[in-house]
Amino acid sequence: MKNLAIVTLLVLAMASSVFSQAISGGQAREAAMGGSQAGTGLVLNPFIMNDPSLMFVNPAYQANYHDYGWSNIAGGNIAGTTNTAQDGYGLQSAGINFSLNSDWNIGAILSYDPSAANAVSSLIGFSGIVQRENGAQNINPIQNAWEVVASTHMSSMSLGFGLMYGSSNSDATTSNVTPATSTSTQASAHVWGFRAGIIDDLGNGNAFDASAALRLDKATDNVDGTPVANNQGDYSASATEFSINARGKFKVSSKFNFVPLGNFSTVSATPQEDAPPNGVKATTLSRSVKFTEYGFGVGGEYRSQGVYIAGGISWVSGQVELDGSNSAVNNSSETETFKYTALPVVNLGAEWSFLDWLVGRAGYFRYNGNVNVKSQDASGSSETNNTSGQFVNGTFVPGVMSNMVLGNLNPGTWDGIVTLGLGFKFGGWAMDATVSDEALRRGLGLIGGGTDNINTFGYITASYNFSE
Repeated sequence: MKNLAIVTLLVLAMASSVFSQAISGGQAREAAMGGSQAGTGLVLNPFIMNDPSLMFVNPAYQANYHDYGWSNIAGGNIAGTTNTAQDGYGLQSAGINFSLNSDWNIGAILSYDPSAANAVSSLIGFSGIVQRENGAQNINPIQNAWEVVASTHMSSMSLGFGLMYGSSNSDATTSNVTPATSTSTQASAHVWGFRAGIIDDLGNGNAFDASAALRLDKATDNVDGTPVANNQGDYSASATEFSINARGKFKVSSKFNFVPLGNFSTVSATPQEDAPPNGVKATTLSRSVKFTEYGFGVGGEYRSQGVYIAGGISWVSGQVELDGSNSAVNNSSETETFKYTALPVVNLGAEWSFLDWLVGRAGYFRYNGNVNVKSQDASGSSETNNTSGQFVNGTFVPGVMSNMVLGNLNPGTWDGIVTLGLGFKFGGWAMDATVSDEALRRGLGLIGGGTDNINTFGYITASYNFSE
């Protein structure tokens, strides 16, 4: 009996050591702890200072997660959301990091595209720009983006760099013998992205991190034919994206850290007619789109007896500006602006341990703001205010920069949501998931779940820490 007790204690001690190798976190953790898009295109609680998902924003965080692989698997929806077509949040991605030596790390992020390239593609079909008889082609969305990330740790500072590329294309050729005709269509899009970031340990529990990203988008739409009368014109759209993010962590006490943050993003896009359809004069219409977003927030982190709480409030403002003109008509310029201001944006999350291998989570997110719509042309201007706070990007600006707008977990829950989550650790493996609130009422999906098709888990992140 005594030997059995000793063996049991040794096994438990070894198990605790094994469990500690796993690194819990990722998009599922952030979503379960009050995360929102908040201008980043990711679901994040920006007041959580350490999490693997921060590698998507600041490549310097790779230095904290070397010899580490992860996958955002997506999954079922949180009960009450409406975006079923995208299977969870529609952000499936994967990545892996390797340490080359004690100072340098290298890795890759796969199938994650934070750019506005797909929205830029839709600008080719903007009203009045495309004049070909059959309208604009459908340009396949970019779904195969990849990024190479490298980081280094120097004394109290970590630096990170990222290079991203993504593309899509659809080419086709048709021909007839009698009469001799042929048509060649090309539709494509691509994006190049560059990122850099820094984490600076200021000492005494204080830290600062900042990052910047530059992305270049391009889409083309060409239809050529024989005879020349079949030519339907060449069109393109291009855009430049730039964003910066910064956060600070300042130790107030052994339990609480003060966290201020700020971010800024801008996108400038222009569709153009490179060659008009055969027999049609070049269009005199021009159009440009500009999106600007900035935000500031204050909050903090609290730790006590196995409980971790992170949250705060933010002020976020964004504006979409559409400028159009017709060079053949005097005083034909027109400007439309759609501006929103959100105060407060609340992100709040809690995390606690049930067992060494099981963590519980809960979160709360709420967004309340004002929308202002203004249209101005040569004849005057009009202005409309909407104080309800409802702002769904695609409603009044078709296809323009939807991933940049202050967001939410789902367009159907723009004003707020309460979330639940669980985290599991097994050896070096970790799995984190949001939990359907319906699972608490009608049982787990695999055990007595009924036929309502509500999943037990929503978004799922799996990871493996293989560092020594």
